[in-house]
Amino acid sequence: MVYKFTKSGEKVIENASDVVIYLGHNYIGSEHILYGLAKEKNGVAHKVLEKQGIYADLILRKIEEIIGKSNIIISNGVGFTPRSKKIIENAYVESKQIGSDYISTEHLLIGLLQEEDSVAFKILIELNCNMDKMYNEILNVLNEYGDTDNSKNDKNNKSLGKTLNQYGTDLTLKAKNGKLDPVIRKTKRNRKSNRNFI
Repeated sequence: MVYKFTKSGEKVIENASDVVIYLGHNYIGSEHILYGLAKEKNGVAHKVLEKQGIYADLILRKIEEIIGKSNIIISNGVGFTPRSKKIIENAYVESKQIGSDYISTEHLLIGLLQEEDSVAFKILIELNCNMDKMYNEILNVLNEYGDTDNSKNDKNNKSLGKTLNQYGTDLTLKAKNGKLDPVIRKTKRNRKSNRNFI
């Protein structure tokens, strides 16, 4: 299956690939994806990891401690391990659940957190990461910063719009059409008249 990534999501995979070459490894594993997430400063995942004191340089040190560094020169590109493929698959499922066709950094982080037997998960534990708090932080950062990956297409906004239309009420439209509840209209008038006394 071909997965589509946002610009930040693509950058995570690029960062992972770069660190693989730097370390002389011949595969992209969960640990490299974790490094890529921490390195991509425009992503939600970076902000979430940063709030827990987890930075790309710390992850790199942990990868070197656990797996080591080789002098092998990689020339023909590298493939994904079965575990990292599963992380991307998890991320895809997460993105589809919110109606997006694109995988972004927060989806990759959630996908990674679901793989508890991975090297990346072990690194997060060694760096004293609180996994439950991490999930909550993803929501908090999304609420605080909004969509930090501005390359998402309009389809995401359309799906959000559909949800708002389904469960919300457009008060502006009701006001224009004179269909607001009389209590709301009266309150508005009272607020205007009170301004003269302030």
